[in-house]
Amino acid sequence: MRPSAACGQSVGMKSVLIATDGSAGAAAAVGAGLELARDGGGTATVVYVREPIGVLGEPFYQRKLSEQLAAADAAFAAARAQAEKAGVAVETEVVEGDAAEAIADLAHTRGVDIVVVGSRGLGAVSGALLGSVSSAVVRRADRPVLVVKDAGEPSGA
Repeated sequence: MRPSAACGQSVGMKSVLIATDGSAGAAAAVGAGLELARDGGGTATVVYVREPIGVLGEPFYQRKLSEQLAAADAAFAAARAQAEKAGVAVETEVVEGDAAEAIADLAHTRGVDIVVVGSRGLGAVSGALLGSVSSAVVRRADRPVLVVKDAGEPSGA
């Protein structure tokens, strides 16, 4: 799992951006990202990207926003628990927008060493038809991206 330089030494990851949506694939990404941060003596930022809310009117907008923020809080609680076990300092941030664009933009703005995202394991056909946040982050990001496959995903995905 540990990236290594050509000479076989560990590459230090001082700042790691980890995307989460609270799914099993995201939990695997959080674990891998925290491992990179710990091994590099660095820190991690865990980001949750919420979808923009259309014009719904006041009570509906507030309800949808509350649902999104509750989902972010749950994902952050799980990430914080993993970070505590790993002994890694972690920050959290909620951003709004297209997930891949928001993740790549935040990585650039923060100047992180690496971005870590989970794979949903859609496979080649579904991934091509539906698109993939992880694939889009790889294309958009101006720094290395690690796509982590959930251990429970079938190996053919």
